[in-house]
Amino acid sequence: MQPINREFKAVIQDMTHIYMGAQMSVSEAISFEDVPFKVKAIFNKYFSKPEDMDKNIGEIIGSVKTDDFTYQVIKQLKLKFKVGIYFDKNDKRQYKSMTLGPDEFIRLHNSEEEYFDEEIVFNKLALLAFST
Repeated sequence: MQPINREFKAVIQDMTHIYMGAQMSVSEAISFEDVPFKVKAIFNKYFSKPEDMDKNIGEIIGSVKTDDFTYQVIKQLKLKFKVGIYFDKNDKRQYKSMTLGPDEFIRLHNSEEEYFDEEIVFNKLALLAFST
C-alpha cells in the first residue's frame, strides 16, 4: 500500500543521535544546511542514483534488498526508523508511532499496511566509526 504523505523534513540532533525527516529527498538532504557532512557524504555515495535524487529517503531505504551492499551500510550505521501506522480498533481509526530496525522497516515497505515514514535515526557513535 502507498505510504501516507506527511511533511517530515527536519533535522534535529542531540548528544547521541541525529533525527532526520524521512520525507526529505536525497537532493534536499545533500543540500540541507543542518545535515552533518558525513551524513551528506553517505547519502551522496550510497543513496544518490540519478533516478532516485527526488525520491523520499524513506522510500529509497524501504526499497533496498537484503542482498544489496546498501543494506550492509544501513546495518553498519545502526539506523532506526520511526514510522506511523494507522489501524482500526473498536471501529475507530487509531494511530501508533513505532521505531523499527532495518529488517522490520523494509518488511513494512513491502507489506500492504497503511503507514507513513516519519524519521530516520542515526546513531552518532556508529556514524563516527563508519568510514566511507
